[in-house]
Amino acid sequence: MSVVERDLVIVSGADAGEYLQTQLTQDVLALAVGESAWSFLLNPKSEIIALMQVTRSAEVEFTLEMESDLGDTVRQTIDEFLGRMDISFEQRTVDTPVEEEKDRIARGWPRMGQEIDGSVTPAMTGIVAETIAFEKGCYTGQEFVARVHYRDAAPPKRLVHLVFDDNEELSEGAPIAVDSNDVGTVTSVAQGIALGYLKRGVDTPSHGTVDNAAVELLPIQPS
Repeated sequence: MSVVERDLVIVSGADAGEYLQTQLTQDVLALAVGESAWSFLLNPKSEIIALMQVTRSAEVEFTLEMESDLGDTVRQTIDEFLGRMDISFEQRTVDTPVEEEKDRIARGWPRMGQEIDGSVTPAMTGIVAETIAFEKGCYTGQEFVARVHYRDAAPPKRLVHLVFDDNEELSEGAPIAVDSNDVGTVTSVAQGIALGYLKRGVDTPSHGTVDNAAVELLPIQPS
């Protein structure tokens, strides 16, 4: 395990749970004290602002843990429509153990700044089941997320695994080519395995090239 700095936004008060329920994709009210779940914070177009782990740290307190440098953005976003609700915020950074990068890539878990930027929507990431509660009420960005889900619509791109020889080196940001056509982009690389986005319509499993190296393009299997 590696230790990295992470941002915490602690939301507490009598209205904390009800308000976060309207802001996050996860059903935070269903969490028991001490339980955690992954969630997205979205903008109205359902583009991802942050991927975070939500812990119900007390009956009326929730701890949002996310990549460093996201705390200010998350706090400002959820604070925008607060009004006169009984909610307070505390923000700080902590050193947190996280899995090694190769393990993250092998698990197919996207990372802010790598697989997720301001243009990515949940359906592209492959972790909808882990982050979104479709049975809960409305939240920011919910309409588009639900429409894509219930229509079983393919997103413009999707996250996949790339497997290649351990002696080869791929570059993050390099194009993925199939039959000499650029069909995607590499996002994260470790020895012998990488993550990348493929355009809609490109089947997996299939074979392609990146930086003149042969790669096998595989769907990410649920962990």
